[in-house]
Amino acid sequence: MKFDIYSLEKTYDQFKEKSISSRVFRYVELLVEFKKHQNFYTIDPIGYSVERRKVFKLSWGIGQKKVMIWSQMHGDETTGTTALLDVLNFFQENDPLAQFLNARLDISFIPMLNPDGAENFQRRNAIDIDLNRDARALQSPEIRILFDQVQQFRPDILFNLHDQRSMYHVGSTPKPAVFSFLAPAEDAQRTITKNRKKTMGFIACIEKQLSLLIPGMIGRYSDEFYPTATGDCFQQLGYPCILFEAGYYPNDLQKQQSRKYNALAVLAGFYTLAVEEDLGQYYQYYLSIPENGKKLFDKIYRQMKIRKGSIELTVDIGLMIEERYNIRTHELNFILRIVEIGDLRQFFGREEIQTDGKFYLGEDGSTYPQLGGSDAFQLV
Repeated sequence: MKFDIYSLEKTYDQFKEKSISSRVFRYVELLVEFKKHQNFYTIDPIGYSVERRKVFKLSWGIGQKKVMIWSQMHGDETTGTTALLDVLNFFQENDPLAQFLNARLDISFIPMLNPDGAENFQRRNAIDIDLNRDARALQSPEIRILFDQVQQFRPDILFNLHDQRSMYHVGSTPKPAVFSFLAPAEDAQRTITKNRKKTMGFIACIEKQLSLLIPGMIGRYSDEFYPTATGDCFQQLGYPCILFEAGYYPNDLQKQQSRKYNALAVLAGFYTLAVEEDLGQYYQYYLSIPENGKKLFDKIYRQMKIRKGSIELTVDIGLMIEERYNIRTHELNFILRIVEIGDLRQFFGREEIQTDGKFYLGEDGSTYPQLGGSDAFQLV
């Protein structure tokens, strides 16, 4: 059985969950999706969140190799959850790849580990704990659920699905990091242990497939050691843990393209587990994946003239998109805000405007920008 990522991309719309088109994905919506799958998957409640919402696990596959995959431990990082729903749809199709994986894998899905945060589209849980920094104290009920499930299931590999900010780019290039991967460190020295080699090799196999679709747009996330982070702790406990970091495809603020690549990356990961025995042999390739840079603005105005009193300067203005969630309407709005003013020659912009030396003129008649200001100004 060969893995054909080109074919999967071509047929993606057939298994994509078409009821979802927004980055906002709430707990109430997940419950609706579960009703579509209740006759195909084993769906079990495995605990409760702070606000007493049920956390669920879906089980699929009759194979020997075990993988546990979870998403939305940060409530506003929804791309992984919606991608998993696409994967669940794919498994219900009578596809040879789905049959192949079913026979070889035992998969445990935990979509939406942080239902309280998801319901309010916020990163932290209902008592403002970052679940991804609670892996040592284990104070939050949600993270205790995750650790209990891992210890009971004892998987061969863990997939930890996240979203990353739009500031990341690939290496020293201006290309956005549409996707990034991380093999977490086990210590402050970032020692490449046998366990990390396996994780790195696993990522290398997934990246080789995904790079066929988005060449030059895949980065390697920083492996700075965080002793309280989930991935780092699981690595220390002997469970290889891969972090999937979904970024922003150009002109894709709702992250629907990123969602597609997330789903395909997960399927590539499942296939890798099904067929590969010695993943550590590929670890060197992982190290060749360019590290993420953090110098990408959403928009840059180049060489704009500004004036305050008798002082006249020529500057660059960098803007980033600010997301504002309306808890009443459940709508997500995007506003460009000025975050840097000055010499930005060492930075990149997803969009760059050459101003040809024109002057800044704000809506209120101001002749110079202020940090936090919006994109509502003219060039004169």
